[in-house]
Amino acid sequence: MKLSYLPARTQKLAASVLHLLFLAVMFCGIGFMYLNDNFGTGIVGVKNVPYEETEAFSAQFNRDLGNIFHYIEYLDVFENDDSLDASKILLRMTFGPNETKDFAVTDLISYLEARGYRLTEDFLCAKVSDPAGVPDPGEGYVNWSASEPEKRYSGISPGMRRTTLEEISLEIMDVLHRYYATYDRLVIGDSNLHYKIEYRDPESGALSVYTNDPELTPDTAKALGTYAYFSGDSLFYDTNFSIALSTIPSLSANNPYVGNSFYLLAGVDTAYPFRDVYSEGREDYIRMQNRYISGFVLLICGGLIALITLLFLIRISGRQSISDRSITLHGFDRTTTETGILFFSALTAVSLWICKTGLVRISHLILPEESWDFAARVLYTAVLYLGGLLLFFSLLRRYKAGTLWSRSLACAWSKRLSILLTGQSFTGRLTVSFLGYLTVNTALISLTWFVWDRMYVSRLLLHLLSGVVILACAFFNLWVFYLLYKRSADLDLIRGAVGRLAGGETSYQLDLDGFEGQELTLAEGINNLSAGLETALKEKVKSERLKADLITNVSHDIKTPLTSILNYVNLIRREDIQDEKILRYLEVLEQKSQRLKTLTEDLVEASKASSGNIKLEISDIDLVELVHQTNGEFEEKFASRHLQLVTTAQEQESLIIEADGRRLWRILENLYNNAFKYAMEHSRIYVEVSKELLPAGEDGQERAQAVFTIKNISATPLNIRADELTERFVRGDVSRTTEGSGLGLAIAKDLTELQNGRFDLYIDGDLFKARVAFLVKQRAESTLQTGDDRL
Repeated sequence: MKLSYLPARTQKLAASVLHLLFLAVMFCGIGFMYLNDNFGTGIVGVKNVPYEETEAFSAQFNRDLGNIFHYIEYLDVFENDDSLDASKILLRMTFGPNETKDFAVTDLISYLEARGYRLTEDFLCAKVSDPAGVPDPGEGYVNWSASEPEKRYSGISPGMRRTTLEEISLEIMDVLHRYYATYDRLVIGDSNLHYKIEYRDPESGALSVYTNDPELTPDTAKALGTYAYFSGDSLFYDTNFSIALSTIPSLSANNPYVGNSFYLLAGVDTAYPFRDVYSEGREDYIRMQNRYISGFVLLICGGLIALITLLFLIRISGRQSISDRSITLHGFDRTTTETGILFFSALTAVSLWICKTGLVRISHLILPEESWDFAARVLYTAVLYLGGLLLFFSLLRRYKAGTLWSRSLACAWSKRLSILLTGQSFTGRLTVSFLGYLTVNTALISLTWFVWDRMYVSRLLLHLLSGVVILACAFFNLWVFYLLYKRSADLDLIRGAVGRLAGGETSYQLDLDGFEGQELTLAEGINNLSAGLETALKEKVKSERLKADLITNVSHDIKTPLTSILNYVNLIRREDIQDEKILRYLEVLEQKSQRLKTLTEDLVEASKASSGNIKLEISDIDLVELVHQTNGEFEEKFASRHLQLVTTAQEQESLIIEADGRRLWRILENLYNNAFKYAMEHSRIYVEVSKELLPAGEDGQERAQAVFTIKNISATPLNIRADELTERFVRGDVSRTTEGSGLGLAIAKDLTELQNGRFDLYIDGDLFKARVAFLVKQRAESTLQTGDDRL
C-alpha cells in the first residue's frame, strides 16, 4: 500500500515516529563518537592513524620507561643477590627517647593485616575491615623509609617527618607494589616492550646493564617497529614516536658512575607476539576505531532520514493531505502567537526541571560514570528539541494560515503605535522609534547577562538559552536594519519621483505597493501632485492650441474681407473724386485697414513664434552690416519725430552669427519700431553692436557673443516690470495714445530664442534698454548674408 493512500493523520503519525526513531539513531551515533577514545581526531584521523602513532601508545611507552627507572632506583632497596629479600629493613622510626624500631617487609605486612588490610601477591593493599583492640604505636619520627630512600636521620633531628606507622606503611607498600609490578611485567614476564639501559664507568670500564633482552641492539630495536635510542654522549635522540622529556633526566639520575657514559635503547614489537598492555591497547584502539566509524555512519544516516521526515512533516503540517491547499489550525493555534511561545517555553522549562531532578539521576544508576555528562547533555537536548519542535510546528501552521503576524500581540501593538505615530512629525517618530529600539536592546542584553550569570541547570542548557537570546537580539537588530533600509529605499524612490517631476515628467507615478506610514502618505501626495500637474499641463497645451487655432482661423477670416476692403479703397481712389471730405474718409479707411492687416500678421507671427512652428533658414550673417542697413531704413522715420540715432559699432571688423535673415530683420525692425513709437521726441536713440568674450567651452576653445543694444528715453512713465513687456498685448503706453498691437517685443523675444539667442529688457526709471545676443561663429570666412537677403 502506497503512503499517499493513507489518511493524513496516519501519515503524520508515521512520519513523526520515523523522525524520532532516526533522531535517536543519530544520537546513538553521536554517543559512539563522543564516548570514544578517538574523539577529537576526526573521521579521517581515526581511519588513517595506526595505534603506534596515537597519544595513548606514546603515553603507555613513556609510563613504562618511568616504571623501569623506578625499578632501577629501588633495586638496592628491596633486593639482595638479584632477588626480593623479605627480611630487609624498609623502615626505621623513633617513637620516643631510646625507642627506635626497624621494620622489615614481613613486619609491615603483619602490621597491615592486623589493621584490617588485605594484600595481594603484588603487594597491593585494600582495606577490608576495621578490627578493634589492635595495639598501635601511634605517631613517630621517620629516620629512614623505603618510600624516600635518599633521606636518612639519626635520633631526632630537625626536618624529620612525623607520621603514623599505618600511613608510612601504606606508602612503602605502594612503592613496593609499583616495583614488583614492573619486575613481574617487564623484567621476568613476556612483554612486547624490549629495553636495555647500560651505564659504563669511564675509569674502570665497569658496566651496569638493566635489560629484558640482552641481545637488543639499535638495528634490532628499529626492526621491532617502534623504537627510542638515547646516548649520554649526544644531545639528540633517535626515535620514531613522541618520547617524554623527563626520560633523559631520569636516565642520568640513575647513573651510578660519573660522566655521561650511558645509553637507553627501547623498542616495541609491533607484531605483538605477546599479550600485554600494548596488544590489549591495540585491540581496544581497533574496537574504538570501528565504533567511531559506525557512529559516524549512524550519525549521517539517522540525521539524513530525520531531516527528510522533518521536511515531509513541514510540508504536510496543517493540511489534511499533501494535495490539500487549505490549512487546518488546532484549537491552541487560534490563540495569540506570544501566548503559544510562552506556553511552550514554560512547558520546556518544566520538562527540563523534571529531567534534571529525575531522569538525569536515574541515568546515574544505569550508566557508568564516564557516560553521565553525555547522558545529561542528550536528555537536555532532547527536551529542548521536542519543545522547540512543538513550538515550530505551531508557528508553522499559523504562518501557512496567515495568522502568525495578524493574530499576535506585536501586530496589535504595532497597529496602535502606527495610529499613534501617524499624526506625528518625522522627528517625533524617530524619537519614539529610537527609544523603543533602545529599550528592546537593553532588555535582550540584560536577559543574556541574567541567563549567563544565574542559570545553573547545565552548561549545555546555559549555552542553548544564551544562544537563543543572542539570536533574538541579532534578529531584532537585523529587523530594525531592514526597516531603516526599507524606509531609506522608500525615501530614495520619493526623491527620485520629485526629481523626475522637476525634470518635466509630469506623468510619472509612484508604485504605492510597499509604502507604509507617512511614506505612503507622501507618495500618495506626490502621485496626486503629478496627476494635477499632468492635468494642468494638458489643459495648458489644449488652451494654447485652441488659442493658436483661434488666432490662425480668425486671422484668416479677417484677412479675406480685409483684402477686399483694401482693394475697393484702391478702386475708389482711381475714380475722379473731387470731394475732399470723401478723400479724407478714404485715407482714414485705408490707414485703419492697414493697421488691422498689420495686427493680423503680428498675431499670426506671434502664434507661430511662441509655438515654434516656424521653419528657420539658418545662414551666416554679419550683424554689424545688418544694423547699419537697418539704421539707414529708419533714419528718415526717426527724423519725422526729431529722434537722433547714435550708433556705436565695430567698423573695423565683422561679427558673424548664425541666424535666419528674415527673422533677425524682424527682431531689429520690432525693436526700432518700438523705439520710434515710445521714445520721447527731440531725444536720442542709442544703438550699440559689440563683442563680448565668454568662458571657454568644454573643448577649451574661446567663445564670444555678438551683442546688439538699443536704448531710449520713454515719452511716458514706465510703471511696469521689464518682463511684463514681453507678454502679448502688453504696451508701455498705458493710455494707448500711440499705435501698436503690444506684440512686437513678444515676437522679438520668441524669434530670438528660436535662433538660440538671448533677449533681455531693462528698465531704469524712464530709460528703456533692449539687449539681443547671439554666439559669434568661429570661422569668419563663411558666405555672408546681408540685409538685402531678408526679403
